[in-house]
Amino acid sequence: MLAGTEFMAAAVILIVLAALVLFITEWLPLPVTAMSVAVAFYLIGAVDASTALKSFSSSTAMIIAAMAIIGEAVFKTGGAEKIGELLTKVSKDERHLVFVIVIFSGIMSGFLSNTGAAALLIALILGMCSSTGMKRSKLMYPVIVGCCFGGGITIVGTTTGPFLRETLEGLNTGETMTFFEFAPLSIICLVTAAIWLSTAGYKLLPDKPRNEDSFEETTQKKDYSDVPKWKRVLSICLMVATFLGMIFEKQVGIPLHFIAIIGAIIAVGSRCLTVKEATRAIPISGIIIYAAMVPVATAMTNSGAADLIADAALKVLGSINSPILIILLIFLIITPMTNFMSNAATIILFTPIALIVAESLGISAKAILVAVRFAGSIAVATPVAMPANSMAVEPGGYSFMDYVKTGLPLTLICIVESIIYIAAFYPLG
Repeated sequence: MLAGTEFMAAAVILIVLAALVLFITEWLPLPVTAMSVAVAFYLIGAVDASTALKSFSSSTAMIIAAMAIIGEAVFKTGGAEKIGELLTKVSKDERHLVFVIVIFSGIMSGFLSNTGAAALLIALILGMCSSTGMKRSKLMYPVIVGCCFGGGITIVGTTTGPFLRETLEGLNTGETMTFFEFAPLSIICLVTAAIWLSTAGYKLLPDKPRNEDSFEETTQKKDYSDVPKWKRVLSICLMVATFLGMIFEKQVGIPLHFIAIIGAIIAVGSRCLTVKEATRAIPISGIIIYAAMVPVATAMTNSGAADLIADAALKVLGSINSPILIILLIFLIITPMTNFMSNAATIILFTPIALIVAESLGISAKAILVAVRFAGSIAVATPVAMPANSMAVEPGGYSFMDYVKTGLPLTLICIVESIIYIAAFYPLG
C-alpha cells in the first residue's frame, strides 16, 4: 500500500473517531457533526463532491420526506387520533403500547423496507402523541428497534438477505437459505426488544423531548369537528394504500420512493394539509444525519481504511481455533462497526473474510454467514446506524447517548441470544 494511501486511510479513521466523540459529547448539534464528516471526507479526497452529497437526493431521503407528509396529513385530519384510540384500547398503559409498537413495526418491516415502515409509523405516532398527550420520547425509539429486528422476518426484508443467499449458493456446497431463514432468530430478538423496552429499557429513555417546541404537543384532546369527514377517511385510505403499494412494489411496477411521493402529492393536492404544514412535517435533521453519514462506507473503501480493518480482523480471527469464539469475535468486531457504517456495507465487507476463516477451520459456511448477517444487523445503539434511527432523533428529541443507554444493553442481550441460537441450530463443523 502506498504511503499516500496509508495517510488517507489513517485520516478517514481519525475523522470517524472524531465524529464518534462529537456524537457522544454533542459539543456540536448532531446534524452539524454529520455534515462535517461529509465535508471532511471531500476535503481530504476520500470522496468526490458528488458522492459526498449524493444521498440528499436519494430514494431513501425521498421516502423519509414523503412519508412524513402523509403521516402529518393523517394527524391534521384527525385520523391519527382514531388510530391512536384503537391502539390504546389494546394497551393498558404506555408501557404496553411500547410492546405493541415494537411488534407491529417489526411485522411491517418484515414485508416493507425498514425506512418506509419507520417513516410511516414515526409520523403516525407523532400525530397520535399530539392528540393524546403520550410521550414522544417513549414511543419513537421502539419504532426503529422493531424495524431493525423485524427486517429479518423474511430474507427480502433487507438488501443483504438476497446477497447472502446468492453468496452461499455460489459456494456450490448444496446449501441455500429459505425465505424465512432468518425469521426464528429475528422474532426472538424482536420479542426480546419488546419486553426490554416495555420494562427496564422504558426507564432509560428520556421522559420528555428536548425539542418540544419543534412539534405541536399538548395534553388536551384536540377538536377535529371542523375537519370534513371525507378528509379523515381520505388520509387514512391514502396511508393504507401507500403501505400496500410499497408491499407489492414489484406487482405495481413503481419504485418505493415514487409510491411515497405520489401519496404525498395527493395529500397536499387534496388539501388534507397545506404546503406550509407539509414542509414543516419533513424531519430535516434526520435527513441530514442520514445523508451526510452515508459516504462513510465509500470513504473507508476508497481510502483503504476498510482494507486495513479487514486485514486486522482476518489476523485476529485466523489465529483462533474455537468455532464458538470465532462467532463471538465476529459479533464483537462487526456489531460496533455496523452502528456507524451502513449495515449492508459492513456485511458485504466482512462476508469474504468470514468465509476464509470458516474454510480454514472447517466451520459451516451457512453458520458463519448467518452470524455475519445478525452481527451486521443489530444496529440500535446509535442514531446513525440506520436511516430509521436518524429519523427518530428530531421527533423523539433524542441525544446520541439516549440511543447508547437503551440500545447497548439490548445489543449485548441480542448478541448472546444470537450466538446461542447459531450454535444450537447450525452445525459449526
